Amino acid sequence: MLDFRLDDDGQIELAEMGEFTRARIMEGCYPELNKAFSAAEFDETGLGYSAKGQEQIREAVKLERTRLWGGQPPAKEAETGLGRELQKQTGAASVVVNRIVQEAARKRLKSREGEGKKPN
Repeated sequence: MLDFRLDDDGQIELAEMGEFTRARIMEGCYPELNKAFSAAEFDETGLGYSAKGQEQIREAVKLERTRLWGGQPPAKEAETGLGRELQKQTGAASVVVNRIVQEAARKRLKSREGEGKKPN
């Protein structure tokens, strides 16, 4: 279960998440962090984590942020030189860049710009 609310600016924000939902997200999406929470050392009150426990959790967060990077397939290159340059500058997917270049070329060809002048 997810519980949403409106903030004072009219934006939707997450109010709280049910325990079952949180557990499923942690198991499926963040297994290393889930393990760290289970193994992290508590402080003397038993209500929070000790400095060592907090460090274990921070290390697991760092690992989770990069864990899947190596398994990603290489990005497809854009079809044109201009598209590849745009891709380098923006990091956009080839599909997006190809569409932008195609649309710009279509508009340019339809326009009357350069009409009556010698081609380059």
